[in-house]
Amino acid sequence: MKRIYLHPLLIILLATLLPQAAGAAESPPPTISVDAEGKVTAKPDMATLNLEVETQSPQSQTAATENARVSDALLQAMKKILKPEEKIQTLSYRLMPMRSYKDKTKPEAVTGFRAIHRFKVEIRDLERLGAALDTALKNGASKVNGPFWGHSRLEELQRQAAVEALAKAQRLAAALAQAAGVKIKGLQQVSTQMRLIYPRASGEVFVAAKRETPTPVEVGEEEIKANVTAVFAVAP
Repeated sequence: MKRIYLHPLLIILLATLLPQAAGAAESPPPTISVDAEGKVTAKPDMATLNLEVETQSPQSQTAATENARVSDALLQAMKKILKPEEKIQTLSYRLMPMRSYKDKTKPEAVTGFRAIHRFKVEIRDLERLGAALDTALKNGASKVNGPFWGHSRLEELQRQAAVEALAKAQRLAAALAQAAGVKIKGLQQVSTQMRLIYPRASGEVFVAAKRETPTPVEVGEEEIKANVTAVFAVAP
């Protein structure tokens, strides 16, 4: 009998490719993929205000000096009403020229200078949020943005929403499997996406005429949502 000898490299190549070819012939196990949403509602327990102090003057130094004076007065007033766990900090400071664009045929003319100092205030006691707004406006704030709501327990709330979403996905997958005449064998893959849905009571509050009525602030509930995509293995 005539013997056939294979080159060692050819033997290695065949040993590598044959299992892959056998695996490729096998179809992947059947699965069910479902999307579900879970949500929890909670009242925010913290808020952020963005304050702005703006001053203008024909001279840059005068604009900067006046801004420093007003900003310091605002800082001292806010620190008096803030609790130890609350804080105020600088977000940004800008000193820029103001230019005239009335006549396009002539070079731009510098008409003055504007200094803007922006602060962020974190409030934990929301019952005092209205007082914080009034204090800011009465002590030099040219503009107030906010409130921007927050949660000290946000991670826990997101976890609750995600667990609820997964439970919904499992129930939906089980119903689909039953309708298809198969059974759920296990969870193969899951991915989540978090969302925080709330009406921002924020806008811009500008300096207005002095008023005696305190600013009312109503804190509503927010929705913390989690979207889950889950893939379940099924079998007859």
